[in-house]
Amino acid sequence: MRYISSLLFLFISLNAERLHYIVKAPLFGTIGRVTIDYTVSSSHYNIVADMKTSGFAKTLSGNRTEHYDTQGSVKNKRYFAEHFLQDVHFKKKHVKLEYIFDYKNRKIRKIKKKWKGNKLLNQTDRYLSYFAHNDLFSAYHNIVQKLQHTADNSRFTIIAAGLERFKGRLEVIIPSKTQQQKEARALRVKGVRIFHIVTHKNILGSTNGEIIFAIAPNGIAKAIRVLNTSYVSHIDAFLVN
Repeated sequence: MRYISSLLFLFISLNAERLHYIVKAPLFGTIGRVTIDYTVSSSHYNIVADMKTSGFAKTLSGNRTEHYDTQGSVKNKRYFAEHFLQDVHFKKKHVKLEYIFDYKNRKIRKIKKKWKGNKLLNQTDRYLSYFAHNDLFSAYHNIVQKLQHTADNSRFTIIAAGLERFKGRLEVIIPSKTQQQKEARALRVKGVRIFHIVTHKNILGSTNGEIIFAIAPNGIAKAIRVLNTSYVSHIDAFLVN
């Protein structure tokens, strides 16, 4: 279930809303649930997401839970990240990760802490080797904004904090119309536009961290599929409200 919540960057609205997703795996059924609360105004956004595992995933992950809190500014309909927090608990371990964006000096500070029980095992505090105005949540909104002006059967790159191994590069692929229709049928959703993101992360054991997003006209993802995971062929998340 690692990274599942951070892949549900799911909003394009100017008011408050709560979204609920169920996460499913072939043969195993429901393996988790994600709740996302977001508030967006003309000048500021704030998103809080929580994920809980269930079923075999709860046992396998040691009752893993993930909490995310991100906020930033809105300018010309684009999101500019200012602070991103990830807080993960599993077994007796606790990992806290923060990104702090300094636009004046064009730097991103990354603070990471690890505990086992009540004992602090490790702490790092450094600046990234690159600058970006996206975290993994704001990136979704900015991708959807760019899609409005991008044709099918094309690709582009966006830079985001949280992908340091490849200097923040997120590859965005927009399939052909025929391929989009095929993938929408596989996800059992209608009235959506499909795009892929290649993160190069080992998400759920996948080879290159490739995810399919099926988005409604309002910008909210109806379904998400992580491809080529380690235990099953894919993991899906479906909007249930």
